[in-house]
Amino acid sequence: MSSYFRSGISMVHNLPFILKGDSLEKKLRLTLLIAGTSSIFAGVFMAWFNFSSGHNAIACLYCASTLLGCYISCSAFYNGLQRNLYIIVHSLLASIIMLLLVDNYHVAAKHSEYNYLLALTVGSALVLRQQSNYLSKVFPLICFFSYLVFVVTGLTWQQGAFHLNIPQDAGFYIVNCSVPIVALLLTVYTSRGDYSETDLIKRELSNAIEKNELEVYYQPQVDAEKKLIGFEALLRWKHPVKGFISPEVFIPVAEKSGLIIDIGKWVMERTLQQMSEWDRMYNLSRLKFSVNISPLQLMHRDFTQDTLKILANYKISPERLKFEITETTFIYDQQKIGDVIAHFSGLGIKWAIDDFGVGYSSLKSLSDFAIDDIKIDKSLIMHIFENESAAIVVHKTIELSREMGLNVLAEGIESEEYFDYLRHKGCHLFQGYHFARPLPAADAALWIRKSKNA
Repeated sequence: MSSYFRSGISMVHNLPFILKGDSLEKKLRLTLLIAGTSSIFAGVFMAWFNFSSGHNAIACLYCASTLLGCYISCSAFYNGLQRNLYIIVHSLLASIIMLLLVDNYHVAAKHSEYNYLLALTVGSALVLRQQSNYLSKVFPLICFFSYLVFVVTGLTWQQGAFHLNIPQDAGFYIVNCSVPIVALLLTVYTSRGDYSETDLIKRELSNAIEKNELEVYYQPQVDAEKKLIGFEALLRWKHPVKGFISPEVFIPVAEKSGLIIDIGKWVMERTLQQMSEWDRMYNLSRLKFSVNISPLQLMHRDFTQDTLKILANYKISPERLKFEITETTFIYDQQKIGDVIAHFSGLGIKWAIDDFGVGYSSLKSLSDFAIDDIKIDKSLIMHIFENESAAIVVHKTIELSREMGLNVLAEGIESEEYFDYLRHKGCHLFQGYHFARPLPAADAALWIRKSKNA
């Protein structure tokens, strides 16, 4: 007997793993199974109770609710879940309302039966929160309104007419009914919300452009003689309360949420606008500007058209632009990526692989795509004096780049020692705090004026 009992517990424990779909869908299916099983047990008991009491018509209604429970339980295991959801929730609501109206043989138990509407209200608000707006918001409100109607009015259907059973102290009764349920629903609403730091960043980042909280900074890039050759445009977010939020924090959120598409377009336009302003002031024909392009941005259907419009609007020569992409870009549609890279390369725009050496299929990306420059990742640079393997990787990367005719830039240069070592190894472009941190436009202009006078 004990082994049979343990076997039953094990089967129930493993039940979620045999349901279809990902984690969220499995939870939804398991909830349907629970709801269906509950409907079967309640329906069977009430059908038996009413048959034994001689209330055959009401018993038949409970038999119908039992069959509905069977349907709900079966739907947990079959396809067409979204379609079934609409049928199930409305059938449950309709059957509960029908039974509350016509089952008037158990007056003492009437108020306990209202709990089914309360359970449907709370359950749908929690379980269906990832579904359509109707199922996640409107339907729970319909259930809530139905609950209030019955609990406040005691509405029934008897002898071909509706009857109200409002207590004498109606105000007291209504307050005691409405206040707890409103508090419960507010609790449900609170539990549905995502108040994590990530969600907060996503919501506030979506309005950051309109609120002028985003700004483009420019980090100088120099050659082996420490002469300015260009800038990398870097996005910064100054939150009105939190201050500067690290790009390592908000950029992944922007990419995951899709906000990176609009933000990337804004960075592109702002950078080219700044280039146009500096061109009028300083004639910067020899300086190049690097702009980081997200994989999602590159894959977006409007990327090429939008970029060409911005170039034409600010009359920037394509040869002065460099688009930086990471190696993770190449895990996406390589045919489309190759076409985009080739298109802009034909216009004169250069392409660089950022964070080279720590990403995906480095050598393959160099051979398959029209790449002009590589940037050795700073995580390798910073360990060249303490990690022999890192030093070998950096050295061989420089050699490979030179043999392939590629420019190589070392980022993350923190001191003169790193600069001298890498220059001696053959690296000819550099970027890092040793020369300058990312600078606001006004400070970057000082570098431009200094380079013009050198």
